[in-house]
Amino acid sequence: MTSEPPATPTAVSTATVTFLFTDIEGSTRLLHELGDEYGAVLADHQRLLRQAFARHGGREVDTQGDAFFVAFPRARDAVLAAVDAQRALAVHPWLDGTEVRVRMGIHTGGASLAEDRYVGIAVHRAARIAAAGHGGQILVSETTERLLEEEGLDGVGLRDLGQRRLKDIERPVRLFQVQAPGLRRDFPALNTLDVARRRSRIRLAAGGAVLLALAAVAAFVATRETRTVVPPNSVAVIDPGENEVTAHVPVGVAPGPVAVGAGSVWVANAGDEAITRIEAGTRTVQRTIALDATPTGIAAGAGAVWVAHGLLGAVSRVDPEFEEVELIPGVASRSSGGSITVGDGVVWAAFGDGTVVRLRPRGEPGFAGNAPSAIAVGERAVWVANSGSNNVSLLSPDTPIPLENTSVGRRPSGLAVGAGSIWVASSLDGTVHRIDTNSFSTDEVIHVGRDPNAIAFGEGAVWVTNGDDGTVSRIDPATNGVTETIAVGNRPAGVAVGAGAIWVTVQAP
Repeated sequence: MTSEPPATPTAVSTATVTFLFTDIEGSTRLLHELGDEYGAVLADHQRLLRQAFARHGGREVDTQGDAFFVAFPRARDAVLAAVDAQRALAVHPWLDGTEVRVRMGIHTGGASLAEDRYVGIAVHRAARIAAAGHGGQILVSETTERLLEEEGLDGVGLRDLGQRRLKDIERPVRLFQVQAPGLRRDFPALNTLDVARRRSRIRLAAGGAVLLALAAVAAFVATRETRTVVPPNSVAVIDPGENEVTAHVPVGVAPGPVAVGAGSVWVANAGDEAITRIEAGTRTVQRTIALDATPTGIAAGAGAVWVAHGLLGAVSRVDPEFEEVELIPGVASRSSGGSITVGDGVVWAAFGDGTVVRLRPRGEPGFAGNAPSAIAVGERAVWVANSGSNNVSLLSPDTPIPLENTSVGRRPSGLAVGAGSIWVASSLDGTVHRIDTNSFSTDEVIHVGRDPNAIAFGEGAVWVTNGDDGTVSRIDPATNGVTETIAVGNRPAGVAVGAGAIWVTVQAP
């Protein structure tokens, strides 16, 4: 199925224009879940939105992946188009019962038109308003709301959400939620800076009460939280000594897994089907290397950079000197996930169909468990997290057959080896299980943030990315406690330790 071409441009005033921004909430997660079928879902989404835009005279200014930027001559046209689009998305029979939720933001303001592109603060403000919302939600600015009062909208209401602080916008902006039959009405708190600060104050207040109670009976270690906002499609660089983000490096679209090796940081970009090579010392991008398929896992070692392609059931070997890519097909069946690791010069990969295989030296494939989501090597063994059965498999380095399994939290999503333990991040529980490598049983369960999706060990600590919180938790192995919560903003998705820093990939939320 192919998407329809953009609607024929409508005459739009260059003095005052109403801008509509849209994007799919959780598009990267959908891509991983649907695999090759994601393209058909994206095409249906584009067709439905373009039809709604065309009915109300919208001019499609730009389209990138799952996002639209559209201009309308009147505020009411933009709102009616957004309402029509949300209704069409809600009733569409999506593939395999998939739910596609799109957030939308609308603002009216002055902008200049240069080379068929609108520029001006109004464009920037509309984009920030869209980013503040949730899938299925339509937000409009106060400027647009005033115009709607004059133009009128039958059957459409506006709910005042109050003054909100948006990223990179100096003054607070009053936002309104569009309400109409067929539209969802209830949503979580907006993704705005004032909400983030409010959550921080609540945590600090609760922490203060606990500390007052503990002070009478015991000593304590305080957890400090630092806040910053790293742009999407970047790698945040955290100084492990200061526990702060000291830099960020722009990379490709939807960066996920990350690895350190050969003097570089290697970032797998799912949206670009490419990897970004960052020079670790200067923290600058050296190169973008195209791949033959979507990367779902990455590791560095054994003389190469290794990339798993779960959607293809294949692995790519990248020569770090000449940056040549060799695709190794037929490693596993096509599946929604694939991870890879290197340890002691041996390369192992696990795929969502259950396949686990030693690639260097090459061995016969085996079956790890139900929907493997992560693999790690260390402590004289191979460890595989199985998200479908909520357990971890122990494998001998000589065979891909599991020797033993142990239960962990719901949907384990990341594995790390260090301090004589296996550390397992469980995304649905918000926990990290510490497994003793000798007894192969859980010693501790450590609560971190929401949706911990990746984990790494190094610099004397365990580092966990919390996707829904926009934070990184630092765990002290000596106390099994979270000693730092470092905010990166947006959605952290991958973490690696090396070259004296913690490297965290950051996606759009």
